Amino acid sequence: MERKNYDLNNPTHVQELMRFLEDDDSRDPAENEDLGEESDIDEIDEVEQREGDSLSEQDQSSDEENLSNSEIEFYLGRDKQTKWNKEPPSNKRRTPSQHIMVNLPGSKGNARNAKNILDCWKSLFTDEIILIIVKYKNQYIDTIHHKFSRDRDARHNDMIEIHAFIGLLYLAGAYKSNRQYLEELWGQEGDGIEKFGLVMNIKRFKFLIRCLRFDDRSTRNQRKTLDRLAPIREVFDKFIINCQNSYYPAENVTIDEMLPGFRGRCSFRQYIPSKPNKYGIKIFALVDAKMFYTFNMEIYAGTQPEGPFRVSNKPVDVVKRLAAPLFGSGRDITADNWFTDFNLIHELKTQRLSYVGTVRKNKRHLPYSFIDLKERTQSSLLMTLRYQSTCSRNMFHTIPPPCYGSEFYPSRKRIRNR
Repeated sequence: MERKNYDLNNPTHVQELMRFLEDDDSRDPAENEDLGEESDIDEIDEVEQREGDSLSEQDQSSDEENLSNSEIEFYLGRDKQTKWNKEPPSNKRRTPSQHIMVNLPGSKGNARNAKNILDCWKSLFTDEIILIIVKYKNQYIDTIHHKFSRDRDARHNDMIEIHAFIGLLYLAGAYKSNRQYLEELWGQEGDGIEKFGLVMNIKRFKFLIRCLRFDDRSTRNQRKTLDRLAPIREVFDKFIINCQNSYYPAENVTIDEMLPGFRGRCSFRQYIPSKPNKYGIKIFALVDAKMFYTFNMEIYAGTQPEGPFRVSNKPVDVVKRLAAPLFGSGRDITADNWFTDFNLIHELKTQRLSYVGTVRKNKRHLPYSFIDLKERTQSSLLMTLRYQSTCSRNMFHTIPPPCYGSEFYPSRKRIRNR
């Protein structure tokens, strides 16, 4: 049938339309309408039937609800409470709060105005930190000044010299010369690195290393009765604050330990044979997994004396302290089995943080089928498993396949900027 267009400015067309409307109002739809299989009455009956079904579901007894829940297929943990669903969650639901980021990743504060590498470095090592080093370094020089016959051999330093000193340390690292003798770096026979000799002579460099101090030595003994990190506490805390004020991490962060090599005298020096440097100072760090930016750190100092600096060194407490600046941000934390704890996962969810990590086999939350490897084929557990307890659901995910990435991978999180 050919389609006809009507012009409302044409009186003939307007009269024709009015006649059509009068005929429709006077007609009884139940008399002449052809009710086929796709009639409006059938559709109304179908809607009514669905409403009746929903009412019956609401009115069902508690016994029927328990029966329907028991029919759900899941793996039951050895603690007889933890349930691991076999089916992936539905994508047609609201995004959980722990998967919604509230702050965009990137630089912030004064770091947004940085235009070169030096400006970025000064955002972390501010003039306040450099002045602290200069102050306490000169204080120590005054205590040993009488041991030198010439005043120029024990003269005070300033900020410019400290920057040059730190620059030489970076340069030695760039040349991978941290294990070389200083005489080799300042070689006088053409076998050294010319830049070192142009900045300062080796005698002055050794003197600066000897006098390097980060705290007031006159009050150190008193402060060490409360804090084993007293010699570096002030500078270290200011550096961590600058790290958190200069950059906000992306959606994925990682918590792990590292062991910078150190063989000097230290009461809390650690020996870990599996590390590249077997002896060193153990540091827990929270790092941005995308930009490798250190957002938070904590030095392991063993059992601190009674006082404000005595904290628990349990893995769960370490994770909560490191992740405290990210509470409410919707980030995802990844850690190994030493940090993973099921109660920790519950607590992080209340703080709008998600968690991904490996689990030790001795955890009673795992079913026997996860641990028994005798009759299992390779990659047989590459399915989506959701951890849920009797008190709270949708807490923990393990080994998510790519096809369910919209639910599990934080890279697809929603972003809400504040």
